[in-house]
Amino acid sequence: MTALLFGLLLLPACATVTGLVIWAINRGHALGDGELLRQFMIVWVICAAFFWWGMGTNAVRLRIDPQFRLQTELDAHPLYATFKRLAHDDDSKQLHGFLVLQMSRGATLADAFLQARPLLTRLTNERIGFTDQKARLAWGRVAVDTLRELKARDPLLCYRSLSAQALDQQTLALAFSADNTRAFQQAVIQVYEAAATDINKPRPGDEQRVEFNAAALEYSVIRDRIAQKFGESVSNQLAKRNFPEPPIQPPEQMCAARIYQLEAMLERPQAMASRLLDSVLR
Repeated sequence: MTALLFGLLLLPACATVTGLVIWAINRGHALGDGELLRQFMIVWVICAAFFWWGMGTNAVRLRIDPQFRLQTELDAHPLYATFKRLAHDDDSKQLHGFLVLQMSRGATLADAFLQARPLLTRLTNERIGFTDQKARLAWGRVAVDTLRELKARDPLLCYRSLSAQALDQQTLALAFSADNTRAFQQAVIQVYEAAATDINKPRPGDEQRVEFNAAALEYSVIRDRIAQKFGESVSNQLAKRNFPEPPIQPPEQMCAARIYQLEAMLERPQAMASRLLDSVLR
């Protein structure tokens, strides 16, 4: 609307400016109508060209074109830029559509990304099977830190995060520290950058393969420890990824068990930790 109004005002504004210029340069001189018309047209064309050029500059468009301003803000954000460059079209479109919707409702870019956190978590979990081990471990550490922050705020919020339930806007705006938000976004970027690596390109030299049977044995060890510490029912529920609403077990206990599980996996060597995290986060 602002751009349209600016365009409608272009002609009368240029005419006004042209009239003032003609008056200023011809004060005290008597000119015929033909000469006045010629000078008016020359000055008006120059003025219109100048204004039209100005409307096309980024500085002006940022002020008069809300869509351009919104897209410029998005393009400057590292996480959005990563999605635009590396993510699948569906992922990129989902994120873009969600952010635009939030910002059209008055949210700042930072708030819009906070609201997009559940979406980003789901999309990144779907990508960790295609990433390298270091990126997967970084994502696992962020998952642990996130659960800790939610548990400290309200164990029920932590449980709702485990069950992938939607959190309201106010909760999302207050639930996470600035450090956690920054680490979360960096981990998302790391996963997508690693997942975009050509599958034919050799992985880093410090990556080792872990056989399925070895990973299954290590998973059983961790599961048994969870059962000893939190109870067999909690261990079974966690293994089945069954998080009903309302909770069967105390939310604080389920959340603590999940944190314990992820921390135990992260304590393993890189290759094993990566394989185990992939099995429980994806």
